[in-house]
Order: sequence, then structure tokens, then C-alpha cells
Amino acid sequence: MVITMNKRINFEDSLFLLMMRLRMIRDIITLDADPDFFLEKTLDDIFFTDRILGILLGCLEENRFLIERAEVLEHLSDLESQFSRLLQNLLDHNGNISIQDTPLTRKKISACRNSSFERQNAIGKLTPAKNRQSPSPIVGSDELTELLKAF
Repeated sequence: MVITMNKRINFEDSLFLLMMRLRMIRDIITLDADPDFFLEKTLDDIFFTDRILGILLGCLEENRFLIERAEVLEHLSDLESQFSRLLQNLLDHNGNISIQDTPLTRKKISACRNSSFERQNAIGKLTPAKNRQSPSPIVGSDELTELLKAF
């Protein structure tokens, strides 16, 4: 499937849906569900997520004048970080779904993790320098505590 810039992409909703999908995958691999029921679907979801993250990044690379591009890149970066951690958890067998007995699947998950790292690097290069630094808090912790006492 090829997405061209002629098609309007709703980045916000797409990223939200991918975030929900990642949460679902994370729940599936950590809950005590029968892995035989969910392994194939979970792997399909992982490969789907990997493909869509690549497509979204490609669209952002092509469209340097997107109005909220910096914000979308930040959200995409967060999503990529979560995706990488999820893949690493699968590779480390931290969960109920195991890919240890299937070398081909393990290789594919490793390839997805490597792709995610590459996309994270690409996002870092696309992110404006002023957005790379974490902003200092506007309200200090003591002030925040005072403000929240009313609630």
C-alpha cells in the first residue's frame, strides 16, 4: 500500500489509534491469556504497527510545511520509543507470549526493532533544535502542590 501526499492524513487520530493498539499488545503479552490464542494476531498487530509508523514518518519527511509538524514528530517519537520497548520486552521474553521457540519470528521482531531505532534517528534529525530540549517547568513543584490543595 502506497500513501501519497495527495491523500490527507489525520496524524493525530492515526497516532492515537496506534497508541491504543500498542496498549492492547502490551496488555496481551503481560496478561495471563493463552498465548496460543493470541500469538498470531499479536504478531500481525506488531507488523501492522511497524508498517504504519514507517508510512507516517515518510509522509512527515515529504511534507516539511505541515502546520503542527513539530508536535506530530514529538508524538511519533514517543510512540516509537514505546514500540521499541514493547519489541525489546518480546525479545527478552518479558511476558506470557513467547517468540523464543520460533527463530523466524524472533528475526522479524528484531528487524522491526531495528527499523524503529532507525525511525527514531530520522525523527531526531527532522525535529527542530528548539523542540529537542525539554522545557523547564512553568510552575514549580511547591507552587503546584499549593494549587492542587483546593482539589
